[in-house]
Formats: sequence, C-alpha cells, structure tokens
Amino acid sequence: MKRADVLMVTNYMEILVSEVLNEVIDNYDICKCDDCIDDIKSIALNNLEPKYFLSSSEESEKKTFILNRQKRISVLAKVAESIQEVSKNEHNK
Repeated sequence: MKRADVLMVTNYMEILVSEVLNEVIDNYDICKCDDCIDDIKSIALNNLEPKYFLSSSEESEKKTFILNRQKRISVLAKVAESIQEVSKNEHNK
C-alpha cells in the first residue's frame, strides 16, 4: 500500500460542524433523516473556511481549535442558517 493510500487528511471544520449540529439538532423541529443532516452539514461547510493541520501539529492545537468558543459560535450561526434553509425544502416533512 502506498503512503498516499493510508494518509488521512482531515478538515477539522467538518468535525466542528458535526459536533455543533449534534448539540443543537434536537432543538429544531425538522426532519433528521441522513439526507437532511448531510444537506445541513454541506450547506454550513460551504459557508465556512476549511481548517487543516500540518502533520507536525500538536493534538493540543487541534483540540484548541475544536473547543474555541468564538469559533463554535460562528459555526453555530452557520449551522442555524443551514437548518433554516433545509427546513424550507424538506423532502419528507
């Protein structure tokens, strides 16, 4: 197996969006099927800057990004906007 086959590059913004969405999704009366959840995440991620860390980055730096309060608030705003957009077009309300 080549190195490129096992190397995993992670967009930490995806992790953050998933965490924030999981924290707030039950506060919304919307469809929670996999397609709608994926649509919410996709819309939010398309409106947020991706975040990748170098292989030399410390785990603490990655954890700090995930736990940063201001970053979480920004992500929450985009997730809320995405939920509103998807709720207008739900396929199985």
